[in-house]
Amino acid sequence: MTVLLAAAFLSLGLANLDFSRNWWRGQRLRLLVGVPIVLLFAYVQMPPLVFPQAFSLLLLTLVPNAAYGLLLSARNIVVSRRIVSIRRTPLWPYLLALAVLFGWSGVLVAAPVVDAGGLRDIPGAVVSNALPPSADVAHVRVVPEFSAQFAGNKVLGQLGTYYRVGTYNIQVENGRLVWVAPLDFQGPIQWLVRRSSPGVIVVSGENPDAAAELRQRAPMHYIPSALLNDNLYRHVYFRYGSEEILETTLQIDDHGEPKYLATLGRPTIGWSGERVTAVVIVNPATGAMTRTARADFASLPSWVRRVYPPELALAYNTWFGRFVHGWWNAQLAKRDVHLPARDEVFGLLLAGQKFVWFVDHTSPNTTDNSMTGFTYMDTVTGAITYYTASGGQFNSTAAESAVAANPVVRQGRLSPTQPVLYNAFGQNTWVVPIVSDNGKFQTLALVQATNGHVVVGNSSASSAATDAFASYRAFLGDRAGGGGVGSVEKRSGTVDRFANAGGRIYFTLREAKGIFTIVDPSDPSVLLVRSGDRVRFTATPDADGRYLVQTLRDESLAR
Repeated sequence: MTVLLAAAFLSLGLANLDFSRNWWRGQRLRLLVGVPIVLLFAYVQMPPLVFPQAFSLLLLTLVPNAAYGLLLSARNIVVSRRIVSIRRTPLWPYLLALAVLFGWSGVLVAAPVVDAGGLRDIPGAVVSNALPPSADVAHVRVVPEFSAQFAGNKVLGQLGTYYRVGTYNIQVENGRLVWVAPLDFQGPIQWLVRRSSPGVIVVSGENPDAAAELRQRAPMHYIPSALLNDNLYRHVYFRYGSEEILETTLQIDDHGEPKYLATLGRPTIGWSGERVTAVVIVNPATGAMTRTARADFASLPSWVRRVYPPELALAYNTWFGRFVHGWWNAQLAKRDVHLPARDEVFGLLLAGQKFVWFVDHTSPNTTDNSMTGFTYMDTVTGAITYYTASGGQFNSTAAESAVAANPVVRQGRLSPTQPVLYNAFGQNTWVVPIVSDNGKFQTLALVQATNGHVVVGNSSASSAATDAFASYRAFLGDRAGGGGVGSVEKRSGTVDRFANAGGRIYFTLREAKGIFTIVDPSDPSVLLVRSGDRVRFTATPDADGRYLVQTLRDESLAR
């Protein structure tokens, strides 16, 4: 139905504006030629019928219609020189209609410039100088999308003949972060042969050692890679084409079944200033759709944890920081302007199972490696909080550079990626996965945002991520807050064995069992410890039963 309405609306631009006695003959020709083209265009391109912005779409048909009228007029001018009875085709109606529509299009283009303050106010961001909510270190985003792709490609098997892994999106399933991607068709032939997708691939976003899962449930007919009426976007457009489809994303419900969510919205300032108006839950197996308006988001099922698209979240952050004092200030003086440090946002799971979009902000200076603040945006309600207490601390680019310069990373020719900021142990901390060239996860680095100190997890530990957090907790010592991986213990004894390897120091005591590790041997006296020395230190146990030493004093060393 929407396609027919769109075609009927666009056909208004095919009107014959030469109201002579041969008007119907000219109109009939325009309709016979134009309507089939318009129908095909509406079916393929699916233009949103969002008014009043949609009036500018009439230029798609009015421009060629006016060009045809111009050619007729030129022809009649030439012929009328020989046959005076031929009436010249008037051009002014077409020129007037074009002027009105081009003028309206110009208004739509200029609106975001004139009302830049309106763009700034759309996000409704709240500024806070407090620390952000604490992170649950058991649910930190450790696996980057690159690594998820590496893991997911290993489980296709024979299905790879017909399907390829689609776009991954990060979300929450049963309280844990996961990457989910559909099995998309390889091409039109494969769609004609199979007509449905067997399932999805699920990869843990928290545990890099967890195997990717090929989850096959009811065959999915309505997916983005399907063609004709089975195409998911077109399926939603048929019913809800009067709103703009901002995003379609695959999510997993409480029963582990895949569902698609289509976020609907409408522009409010020209073709910009999009606001979310509703979300549609689509059953990809049956095509059944349920629309929930923005005012009723509180009634959405609990498994719906992502409504606002990441592209819209990034746009909101840009408008909020760029147009703080209007459009001209953003172009010239740039007073108080702050911009997202990256062209992407990252989905994070905070304590209390709150899923948010994160991006850090910096000044417009391209060489600035410090933050002005960062935002957490609720992915369902769209509420944004801008935290400014981190001003002057390392931004994401500086954190990546600090990790890249670490000797362990350089020697292994590894790459840092996906820096995300958490409040870990009461400190703003960058969590930076480290991967190899093929995307395989190797280890995890933590960067203290205040000074750029880097702690790299031991890749030989049973869990490099757990080791990284335990080592970071040991490094913080008394500065750490919010609990940790273990209680601090005071120890003393005589060193039995002592080794220095991989930038860490390991030793044992004659009086006690266990291996003690100094993650950050920055004190020169630590490097002078030898077997038989009497030492006193504080330590915390890690997940592997070893002890991470925080402070150490060698009582046998003359000072």
